[in-house]
Amino acid sequence: MNNNDNKDKDIFDYDSYVKSNGKKKKKPRPQKSAKAPKAQKEPKSAKEPTASEKKKPEKKLDESIESIRKMFDDALDEQSEEFAELTMAEPEPEMPDLGKGGKRKGYLILGALMMILAVIGLISTVSFTVDKVKAFADNTQQKTEFARFIYPVVICDPAPFGQSVKLRSDTVITAAIWDIILYEDKSKYESDFDMIIVPELDVEQHAAKLFGTGLSIKHQSILGADVQFYYNEDIKSYRIPANPKYFTYSPYIEDITRVGESYTITVGYVSPTPAWLTLTGDETPEPEKYVNYIVQKRGDEYTLLGIQQSDKMPEDAGNY
Repeated sequence: MNNNDNKDKDIFDYDSYVKSNGKKKKKPRPQKSAKAPKAQKEPKSAKEPTASEKKKPEKKLDESIESIRKMFDDALDEQSEEFAELTMAEPEPEMPDLGKGGKRKGYLILGALMMILAVIGLISTVSFTVDKVKAFADNTQQKTEFARFIYPVVICDPAPFGQSVKLRSDTVITAAIWDIILYEDKSKYESDFDMIIVPELDVEQHAAKLFGTGLSIKHQSILGADVQFYYNEDIKSYRIPANPKYFTYSPYIEDITRVGESYTITVGYVSPTPAWLTLTGDETPEPEKYVNYIVQKRGDEYTLLGIQQSDKMPEDAGNY
């Protein structure tokens, strides 16, 4: 080849290239070898719920809790309203609706209940008052009985005695004779002017009435400054005044304390007053001193067991 031809060949003729080749032939693709069986995909485990999916059940649970809470709140509100209505002050009475039979019946039942409660309250009040009045009356009667019993002893104004200190015979005789003067039917005794003759046996019986049985009495004359009781050993009798005018003390029962059959009676000594004036007078007497009497009651009978000094002092004692 000449140089000219080479030069021409060296120059790239694009148009000729396009025309001669047309479309560029595709290179044959190498045949694919037999496809290897695809590895089976492991079954996907259950998808983990996403954050939004997690929130959905929580949201439903919250809604359920909220609805339950609302239901309880509504129920509590209703109960609170009912309780408030019950505990409110008495509401102004409303005119019953005669057209509503249920309400009318309720008002009738409520009215009947209130009336029953009022009657019960009235009965309780009356019963309480009666019991108090009865207790006061019983206490007054008991004081009168004790005052009557110890009056002959109070007149004697004996020294304290008890289990450790025995009664003196002159105290027993004096108290027994005063018991005869105050309470015995003196018309049955032989009289001598303004004196009566009392057998010593009667004196012993009245002594036993006051101090109990088993007494050892030495009969003797009692010669006081104002009253004398003469003993005649020949006839074994006492010559005593039928109606003495002088009384030393009369009793005023201040207080009574009971332990079983034993009573401790705080007795005020009032001097000098006629018999029973302190029991019938309207004004409270002013005792000169106080003494404790220990009395035993068996059935309707009383027995004086002892006399003790009292801690209670007269109101005027501090003025001296």
